[in-house]
Amino acid sequence: MTEHAITFPFCKHCLATAIGFFLANPSYALQALSDDSLSNTTGEGVALVLDNFKMVFQQPNDLSTGSSYTRGLENPSQYDTGFIRIIPTGENYQNISEHTYKKVYNQVYDAEYLAGVSTTSTLYQSTYTTTFNNYKTQNYSSTKTAVSSEISVGVRQSLVAEYFESDLMQEYYQQRYNDYYDGTIITGLKNDGTTSYTLTALQENKSNEYAAINTYEMIEILYGNRSADTVPSTQWTQGVTRVNHIDPKVAQTVETVTQERLNYEGDKIANTAASNAIKELELLAVNNATQAAKAAAAQTSVGALRTKADVFIYGLALSKSDNSLSSRYSNQGFNWGSADNPWLFRAGTEKVKQFKNVEKDVGYLALEAPLATTTPTESDNNIKLGFWTDIFSRQLNSSAEVDPSTGAPKSGLDKEHRLRTQFIANGLSLNGSQTRLFQTLDSDNPNHHQTLGMASVLRLNTNDNPANLSFTDSNLDSKGIRISTAAKSDTLDGTAVTPAIDGSLAPVFHDTEGLYLYSPNINLVLGNMYQPFVVGSEGNNIVLEVTRIPNVPEIYNKIYQNYEDGKGGYLGSTAFTGSTCNVVSCGTPLKANANDSAAMYQGRNATHSSIAIGTVERLPNNMLRAKDHDNSTGVVFKGVDGTAKNLGSVAIDGVLIQHLKFKTTGL
Repeated sequence: MTEHAITFPFCKHCLATAIGFFLANPSYALQALSDDSLSNTTGEGVALVLDNFKMVFQQPNDLSTGSSYTRGLENPSQYDTGFIRIIPTGENYQNISEHTYKKVYNQVYDAEYLAGVSTTSTLYQSTYTTTFNNYKTQNYSSTKTAVSSEISVGVRQSLVAEYFESDLMQEYYQQRYNDYYDGTIITGLKNDGTTSYTLTALQENKSNEYAAINTYEMIEILYGNRSADTVPSTQWTQGVTRVNHIDPKVAQTVETVTQERLNYEGDKIANTAASNAIKELELLAVNNATQAAKAAAAQTSVGALRTKADVFIYGLALSKSDNSLSSRYSNQGFNWGSADNPWLFRAGTEKVKQFKNVEKDVGYLALEAPLATTTPTESDNNIKLGFWTDIFSRQLNSSAEVDPSTGAPKSGLDKEHRLRTQFIANGLSLNGSQTRLFQTLDSDNPNHHQTLGMASVLRLNTNDNPANLSFTDSNLDSKGIRISTAAKSDTLDGTAVTPAIDGSLAPVFHDTEGLYLYSPNINLVLGNMYQPFVVGSEGNNIVLEVTRIPNVPEIYNKIYQNYEDGKGGYLGSTAFTGSTCNVVSCGTPLKANANDSAAMYQGRNATHSSIAIGTVERLPNNMLRAKDHDNSTGVVFKGVDGTAKNLGSVAIDGVLIQHLKFKTTGL
């Protein structure tokens, strides 16, 4: 193509056929293409074949006599400045204003509030510690007095009882008992510091009573409050260090219980005081943040917000695939489709069930790419696609004035808010892709009821058999996608904001920098006749939705897939007839006509998607597996310094969209 127009060179045979379609009786509209070749495979319609096709968007209003790619220029891609401009419109300015107010309000509020409560942790701890210590100091004496009154006697009795049960005191008790019982008191009881009672012999009860009294007295002499008294030396006091053990233990126990009670009560009071302090701080922070946020938000203007976008797609080019991911355009034509397997625009009807267990005829309008063959052929992967883009965010109040000769804005675009990138793809094939448009059947959901429905199989394949792909292969760039951002040099990056404004040259991107996706095979099922992709609305908002799979066996059995587990069994019901679309298979294969012994073309009725990048093999059960040996490749990052980071291959297989919904808001 030249810079002035887009041309579509059809082969004469197909062009004549297309003209004949409009002139002839409908039953013979595609007679020249052979009903035997088409009617049983794709049906009849308007056929289109691209023959030696190429195009590139170059400079608007260019007065040159030929493409820059034929004039021997050093950098012909600098003239790829013909553009498609995409301007998102329909802003609800009231909503934007409210959103802006809320955004500023929330930002200021959050900052002020966080600053106000930044001392929360230290305030809690300091308040707790101060309150706790003050409580213990102020209530120590009274608490200790109360505790002593409550437990001292009992604790002392318990300690004395422990000594009473000791071997020494039991021996003493028994000796005293014997002395009282056998009448020793008559002849005189030996003085040991305890009370001596007069008792005649053989009085058991009194002997027990007096012996116990003397034992308790001896405990006090040895271990208690009489340990400092001067008493006669006896066998009981000899060998024993007389120290008051009992009363210090009583005092220690009283102190321990006092501290426990103070800690318990102090913790409750300190927690309450600290929590109240935090609440007061938070309330103050809320009040201060609210006032500051209101003041800041009241002064905001939506005009300065970057809520508008401008997208410029430059140099859109289609040409024959080559071995380079450095150039966007090969300047060579490619063929797409054939007389037996063309592009087809047609109408058709299919009996299906949607939403309910009610079968009806659904008429559709379909655009179908040439069918993918069951036998791999490199001739299908012959398309090179390239473009570069400037994407801007700009202020809402920026000028809307445009240059009438180009349709580009005269101002309002800023390099500091621009994303500049390049896209190049080699070895592309869209064969097997199909889009059907139809009116959906009855549904209880008003957003799905008799609205615009779509069933699509989008196939973008580059390599029929990537199983042996290696990072060391020399021709990786012949089948791949490259996305890059770096310019070849500062002088070739372009000095203007974007060529659409002042007609400057396009940038020359670096030869190798960027993200590389080698041998991508992307096969996406986006809605089908049983599970439509609908375009609808909710109020003023646009809805794009892959509808839910209904709980109707007659419908979901057509969608779900029965997987082989590799062991002769299956994962799922045998009633499931869904399948996965990949580069090798996409549902039930198609015959060119009913009399053929074998199917020539891949199907288009698969229900599951697959994405494979790089060294990926197909298993016998039609599942994909990414290889992981050292030289497997697929996703590669390359720097401007020539370094390459190989991240290996990727396989995402058997993707079923159960439900997907996109909805605009605020329109």
